[in-house]
Amino acid sequence: MTLRPIANRYAQPPSNRAARSGRAQAGWMTFLNNRGWRMSLLVLLSCVIAGMNLSCGKTDQPETVWGRGGRGPGEMIYPRAIAKSPDGTFFVVDRSARVQHFDANGQFLNGWVMAEWSQGKPVGLTVDADGNLWVPDTHYHRIIIFTPDGKEIRRFGTRGTGAGEFDLPTDIAFDRDGNIYISEYGDNNRVQVFDRNFKYLRGWGKIGDGPSDLARPQSMVIVDDELYVTDSCNHRISVFGLDGSYRRTLGHTGGNPGEYRFPYGLEIDQQNNLIVTEFGNNRVQKLDRLTGAPLASWGQAGRLPGELTYPWASITLGDRVVVVDAGNNRMQVFRFGK
Repeated sequence: MTLRPIANRYAQPPSNRAARSGRAQAGWMTFLNNRGWRMSLLVLLSCVIAGMNLSCGKTDQPETVWGRGGRGPGEMIYPRAIAKSPDGTFFVVDRSARVQHFDANGQFLNGWVMAEWSQGKPVGLTVDADGNLWVPDTHYHRIIIFTPDGKEIRRFGTRGTGAGEFDLPTDIAFDRDGNIYISEYGDNNRVQVFDRNFKYLRGWGKIGDGPSDLARPQSMVIVDDELYVTDSCNHRISVFGLDGSYRRTLGHTGGNPGEYRFPYGLEIDQQNNLIVTEFGNNRVQKLDRLTGAPLASWGQAGRLPGELTYPWASITLGDRVVVVDAGNNRMQVFRFGK
């Protein structure tokens, strides 16, 4: 699949008032001074300079679309987190505080509503090796664990800034030893690590834009001995050792390939490439996890199939990618390269 920039949603045609009055030169200056047009021209020039065969303005079609707006089975209201299970099924949580369980073909299996939701709804989901669903109950500053059919197993955590306490937890990851990594924002902007018995082991991170700082860490994946974190308000991917040591930073602010605007979702594919879902750029990118080099992209802003509005997260199911298209109340399924 060819890489291409996302269409600028803010570009507007130049005013024709000067043309109507015969002041063509003023109209041309209005055109040049229009920020949206300047940005579009810069993006086009960057395409040429990069020497890529970019299909600017072309909308790739998804393989299929699952769901629609609503509160019935398989319907959703602003879905914003998704997690796959070892058995090939997956879970989605939406802004109505509903968790829904789907099979690999997007068919509804079962669902339930979080016990409390008036303060806010979860923004992350993770499934463990046993198929149980871990929910960072974000606005209640705790973690709740469910069986696949929605029976609560355990909850832990209270609000605070101390070791073992949480403020707005966003995601959970597990290493090969079963240790539990939990990201938070709010007053903490850090990652905490617990053993399989929920004993606190270590933590790191603080608000800022320095190399090892974090600003709303939203999603995490662990590959080998490295933890990848979407440092979303810093518009980058931060990479740490499992001991919290800083390794490297991937990307920076922008809309070109390999750049990000509010990267929220993070996943890995079968080749351990990173799959990054960008809330701000309305697209999904595939990137080399070691260098951050862009490999492919999919999506642009809009409401039609193949277009995205505020996507939050995605998963891989084999060679397919399922993205939660939050602003369009649906999921879209695609393959990079089609």
